[in-house]
Amino acid sequence: MADDFELLPDPERIVNGLRDTGYNFNTAIADIVDNSIAANASKINIDVDMDPNMKIRVYIADNGCGMDLDGLKNAMKYGSKERSEKNSLGKFGLGLKTASTAFCKKFSLLSRTAEEMELRKVQWDLDYIAEKGSWMLQFPTIEEDEEEMLDMVADGGSGTLLVWDNLDRLMKDYKTLKNAQKGLVKILNELKFHLSMVFQRYLDVNDSRANNVEIVVNTERLKPWDPFCTKEELTETLQVEDVPVDMPDGSQAMFHIAAYIIPKKGEYSTIEAEKEARGSNDFQGIYVYRENRLIHSGDWFGFMKKEPHFTLLRVDFSFDYKMDELLSVDIKKSRILLIGELAQFIINFLGAPRREAEKRYRDKENKAVHDKGENAHVPSNQNIDSKASELEGSKITPKGEDSAEISNNNGTFTKTISIKSNVDPKQNRVIPVPSIEGNALWEPALADGKHAVNINETHPFYKKIYGPYLAQHLVVEGLDDLLWALAEAENTTCSPSSIENYEDMRYTVSRILKKLVADLPDPEQED
Repeated sequence: MADDFELLPDPERIVNGLRDTGYNFNTAIADIVDNSIAANASKINIDVDMDPNMKIRVYIADNGCGMDLDGLKNAMKYGSKERSEKNSLGKFGLGLKTASTAFCKKFSLLSRTAEEMELRKVQWDLDYIAEKGSWMLQFPTIEEDEEEMLDMVADGGSGTLLVWDNLDRLMKDYKTLKNAQKGLVKILNELKFHLSMVFQRYLDVNDSRANNVEIVVNTERLKPWDPFCTKEELTETLQVEDVPVDMPDGSQAMFHIAAYIIPKKGEYSTIEAEKEARGSNDFQGIYVYRENRLIHSGDWFGFMKKEPHFTLLRVDFSFDYKMDELLSVDIKKSRILLIGELAQFIINFLGAPRREAEKRYRDKENKAVHDKGENAHVPSNQNIDSKASELEGSKITPKGEDSAEISNNNGTFTKTISIKSNVDPKQNRVIPVPSIEGNALWEPALADGKHAVNINETHPFYKKIYGPYLAQHLVVEGLDDLLWALAEAENTTCSPSSIENYEDMRYTVSRILKKLVADLPDPEQED
């Protein structure tokens, strides 16, 4: 039997293979910021510089506790030793390396502690590793600009600086410096928002859940972004629970879950607050926080579809390190798995908030369609009014609030009908109304003596078929003409024995139409 043999992996293959762990620029920088926060930094500076040759260098400096030489070596080791603090934002001992090499081929780590105050520098260079075929950590000379970058944050005290060189995966190849600079500005704007969202609880000086940290990106100090708009008076907390969880090892953990309805457009305290809330479809969903650091957002984990009806609904799901294994937190701390009993709990929890969000959206949608269509039916009214006298085959005489005497070829009799008075002369033939009994799409009406038709604004057919085309008069006029003709045909051909049949026909057609348009998209609301 052969002796055990230490079989070391090929360094070049490993370091290059780990470049593709799925980081984007935002998640990579956030992973580095995690390390700074874990080192108890109160200030973190991120500088992304581009020279005239379109070469980019990234600096990330903090005023944390720093590292001595052994600490630097451990930090640069793939699979570094586990931190003693279980609640640290750093988790697997890979983030610094994998996040860095996802975008650059050479990165340097400089640090000093308060005890030693000697600045030291170590470096991984992927080309050098490939050349030597070995895990050769380098100790290059400290450059003047590197020490300056660290001192801008550490002010001569302890701290750490990470430098990315030879960036080959951040930007596409631009032909001109001007275009490259524009591309970099876009990247940095996205980074700023991402960090403001991910580290919101650390950036907010009034939030006691996390230690306060100041983060600066290219001289701009970041402000916290609160997805739940908790400072807005009209934000409503629908449901809150703190739930204990029995862990597989016999210990107990706890998670916090809360559902919020954010204000609708036009209900914010200021225009700036409304813009800042980002109340679009993209930002609905469950926001997952591990140790008060956002690790996942922008979807419902498959529990329900991402639809406009839920635009106003956002859910806070917060847990600590004790639930890491149960939730399968990934290497980038950007994904978890919600399975089993926990998934079923969340599905049940979302029931009432989902219904409320849908109700709020429907109210908003109905108002939007109503406002948009307020004058959309005027051309139809004018057209019908000009031709009605030669088309009407009945005479209708009011007999009460909701009944009239009908005279047609089948005789004279009383019939229930919607009767309106003091109606706008431009809108007395086709009249959108908030609702109709039985959720019918249309019904005959009499408006100031004119034969008219009421159209139900809340019926899905009106919202989905009329809604997107209310500004297109030809489409609206064609639909209006059809519904007015159906109402007038009912008045012209009904008899005492067939009145109920006509009503049943309206309800049945309306019910069929509701099902037929159920899978059609809702009209998009204007930004």
